[in-house]
Amino acid sequence: MSYEFILEDWLPQFLPLEVHGHYSAEVITSPCELCNNEHLRHGMRDQFDWGDPVPTDVFVMSKGEPKDRHVTKIGGLPYRDAEIDWPHTPSGRSMALLAQFNFTDSIDIVGDLPGDLLLIFGDDADGIVEPLRCEWQNVGIDNLVRDLPGDCMRIAPCFGSRCRTESFPDAIHLDQRRKYPQYSGKDVWQPFLLPEYQATQIGRAPFFAQTHRDEAPALPLCTVSTVYPSPHRPFPWVNVEEPICPPGKWPRHEDLLEIGDGGSIYVFIQDDGTLHTMTEW
Repeated sequence: MSYEFILEDWLPQFLPLEVHGHYSAEVITSPCELCNNEHLRHGMRDQFDWGDPVPTDVFVMSKGEPKDRHVTKIGGLPYRDAEIDWPHTPSGRSMALLAQFNFTDSIDIVGDLPGDLLLIFGDDADGIVEPLRCEWQNVGIDNLVRDLPGDCMRIAPCFGSRCRTESFPDAIHLDQRRKYPQYSGKDVWQPFLLPEYQATQIGRAPFFAQTHRDEAPALPLCTVSTVYPSPHRPFPWVNVEEPICPPGKWPRHEDLLEIGDGGSIYVFIQDDGTLHTMTEW
């Protein structure tokens, strides 16, 4: 099975949708959201001084557990030896796997790392999902864990297809007199989501909702984004063609990873390999 998202194959299927007389940039979980943002970027290429591009691997999500355990994923079973003690919170509750990142195809972005995969465990006992433990693993484990503890928070599993794209952290809208940039003669709302994407990703230039990048504790390494598949368009997941629900109806995404009010968890790395995490919503 391929875990690559070939953007050129998907772009013709998903042109930006005009809604109530405008377009809008989107947070990315589904194929249509990444395609929407890429089309908008292209259509507004002359309206920005984009600055230097920063390579970024964005992950577009498929529903369920992957066939291969070692891929980038959210929730579910980790790529981890069954003989290792499961991590627990200070109160004794089993932590859940929040996310797992496979860096083997992203070394050209982030450089050499202490391991092939980074596992991020956490808990929601205090109301907001918080990362509590990060650990490195290497590909080649034979005795993988087969079951989750019964007392950890439930996160519906999904897994990523990698798409190499670019972030533009220094982008500047050239016409400051306009509140919004334009696409096909219409305003584009939420343009702040276009230079840097809010998505589960590997890379040095994610979208920060609150923190200025100069205030980051170290170099950005990877980002876990709230999972919210587009409910009304085809392919809400890479591996599911049917829309989740008809127009006018809204689903209940039970157990999908939600970080506060649609936020993200950021992982940073120092030169000596020390990791830091930060949550924004």
